Amino acid sequence: MPFSVHTTHAAARWRLSTASAPLFLALLSLLLLGCGPRLVPFTHELRVQRDLSDSDVKNLQFYVSHPIALRRELTAESSQVTSSHKLLLVSGKVIEEVVVEERTPGVVVAARGGALSVSFEPGASLTFSAGPELFGPAPPAPSFPGFATPPDPFPGNTEPLLASPSAAGDGSGPGGNYWLAAGPGREIRYQGKVFSVIEDSLRAHLLIDADALEEVVERRTVLPGVRLPAR
Repeated sequence: MPFSVHTTHAAARWRLSTASAPLFLALLSLLLLGCGPRLVPFTHELRVQRDLSDSDVKNLQFYVSHPIALRRELTAESSQVTSSHKLLLVSGKVIEEVVVEERTPGVVVAARGGALSVSFEPGASLTFSAGPELFGPAPPAPSFPGFATPPDPFPGNTEPLLASPSAAGDGSGPGGNYWLAAGPGREIRYQGKVFSVIEDSLRAHLLIDADALEEVVERRTVLPGVRLPAR
């Protein structure tokens, strides 16, 4: 009989610990999220308001808001592939793919006018240009009942361009977020090669840790100057 009571208590403790596991994991996740950076969009207005110089932005940690995917078709003349990139076989074509995941950290390596060159891997960078959000809902893909549609090696490139900030980034236009900049036909030069920007990559813009921005601003000391004594 004592053995039976002991077994019942042990089973009850096991059921209690099992039931508490999801709650513990949920609380742990909230705690980890609370310890992460407080990310906000980095806008041209914010840069002007805080009077951030080119040197200031190079000392800030940036993040990307949306996933970025770049693809190019490999040919006999352009078969060299960077070791960190992926090789895909889509519809009989060999594709090199570069992916920057959402919230990947990056640093500014060059700043000119309304454009920032941000590096997410050594030796390469992507340009983000300040501008307003001009994106609308993408048109639905056409359907052809009864026919199988082969996978598109460059998804999104057959849709009309909703917006594409100029890679020149002269800063003459209105302010706004710093959007991923692409040239005509959604093309980007990356590591000396021409890639196509696919899917919703052009929605990617720069984010910044709000607390880190405050620390940079606080470290900047503006001297009041010295005047001659009144005569």
